[in-house]
Amino acid sequence: ATDFGVSLAGAAAVASLYFLLYGLSQPVWGLCSDRFGRVRTMRVTLSAACVFGVLSCLAPTLELLVLSRALTGACIAAAVPSALVYVGDVVPFVRRQSVLTDLNAASALGITSAIGLGGVLAATVGWRAAFLLPALLAGALAVILSRLPEPPRASGHEGGLRVALRSRWGRRVLLLALVEGAALLGLLTYLAPAVESGGASPTQAGALVALYGVGLLLTSRVVKRLAGRVRPAGFLAVGSAALVLAYAAVAVSQAPVLVAAAALVVGSGWAAMHSTMQAWATEVVPEARATLVSLFAASLFVGSGVATAVLAPLAGGLRWGPLFSVGVALSVVFGIAATLGIARFDRRVELAV
Repeated sequence: ATDFGVSLAGAAAVASLYFLLYGLSQPVWGLCSDRFGRVRTMRVTLSAACVFGVLSCLAPTLELLVLSRALTGACIAAAVPSALVYVGDVVPFVRRQSVLTDLNAASALGITSAIGLGGVLAATVGWRAAFLLPALLAGALAVILSRLPEPPRASGHEGGLRVALRSRWGRRVLLLALVEGAALLGLLTYLAPAVESGGASPTQAGALVALYGVGLLLTSRVVKRLAGRVRPAGFLAVGSAALVLAYAAVAVSQAPVLVAAAALVVGSGWAAMHSTMQAWATEVVPEARATLVSLFAASLFVGSGVATAVLAPLAGGLRWGPLFSVGVALSVVFGIAATLGIARFDRRVELAV
């Protein structure tokens, strides 16, 4: 915002459009994943994300930066959902949440490193380097994935989109993902600006918010141990309660110690909630798994993009209390709806068995 001479609300489009394109492109990658293969889809899109990430680093204007970030988001979007579908293809459901928890733990390491290192790079080398490094990593990953075997592709997915959307439970999971994305990623975007508005440097803000990844990583180990012994509804209830507590604290004060604690708790909430939602998404419509998972990711990031955009005026006015109060409300709504929903789904599955 400072370099381009615009408001914080104007610069927030760099994040909101990234999330929005990340979400909107998901159905496309789901269809490509079924047609061309999980690994091939990941490799091609990671290569394109590398190109657009480099363009982000070189963008001379805010308009070009927003465009290049949006295209980066659209391309990088294929990676995680394709990985989730890959797990669904090769791992039995009884072990799936445990494996997905490991996947989330790996993401936590990346998130923690990226947030912390991004703050250091922005304060020392400049914010452009924070866009360049993940672009180069995406390119390297596209090469490394050439050694990953492609799972057999099942036939009969031509009606996947229709099957996924006709499922009542599928639609419910997608709606919940929309709210989850708004509550988690949409609000997380503003933790660093909130603490910076109080005088913290980008390096300090990055280090504090990086505790999100630490919380996610540590709690994911607990979730993995408890998976199979604790009902999914229990994980969702605990995770959403953690978000309520975190956002309520930051709504009252944006002191560095509170923001650090909130980031840690939000990460813990994500670990408890999101692997549960992911496992649910991979099982709710098994005959259209790739399509449903892609729509799940689309809903998650469309929700985060919409929340980031809608809350931008509050952030621009430094009205952090009302902004994070919205996070409290979203977390309450998600927690009640998701906990009751997955409990009913589990009962239905048990009766079917």
